[in-house]
Amino acid sequence: MFTKLKTPQRMHAGFILAIAFLLVLGSNRLYQRHFSTLQHTVNSVYEDRIKVQDYIYQLSNIFYQKKIRIITEGDFAQVIDENKETEKLLSNFALTKLTTEEYNTLNELTLQFDKLKKSEEKVVQSKDNLRSGVHAVSLKTLEEINQILDILARIQLEESRQMTQRSNKTLDTKILMSKLELGFLIAIGFALLALIFYPLNTKQPVLDQ
Repeated sequence: MFTKLKTPQRMHAGFILAIAFLLVLGSNRLYQRHFSTLQHTVNSVYEDRIKVQDYIYQLSNIFYQKKIRIITEGDFAQVIDENKETEKLLSNFALTKLTTEEYNTLNELTLQFDKLKKSEEKVVQSKDNLRSGVHAVSLKTLEEINQILDILARIQLEESRQMTQRSNKTLDTKILMSKLELGFLIAIGFALLALIFYPLNTKQPVLDQ
């Protein structure tokens, strides 16, 4: 059918097809960009938020056991293994993508943990220290640690919420672009049909002699 078109009609058809090609190409690039953004967000939510929530949960359990041990004057034989596990969790935490507030809060947690370890060392060396100021200092340090863990947990919720909002915004943009693309393609299709079945009159009017 296109072979029956005259040269001006072929030029119009080629122009319309070129627009369609550029539209599809541009949409494809936008889709790739949006997909990359969504993929990065999903990975970041898991690696930097969900896993961190688990680290915070494990740390909370460890520090709770320490608090119970101090209050009940229990056996401190497990302190070394607990501290090694805590150091591992803090190290894994530090390897994640941290916000400025999160970085500063994690550093404060590390300082408080080091302070607690010194108190535990004194207790291990002399159990009588549990009845002295070491007991009160340890409990106060643990209270500060719990407050820091609460702040870190709140940061995870806030960052996850912001990531979800960004993902939803990207999806909304992608849906809008899909609708616009479909509308343009339909318009281009109608333009081609009109060009084929209702060709433009390219003949020049004959002037009266």
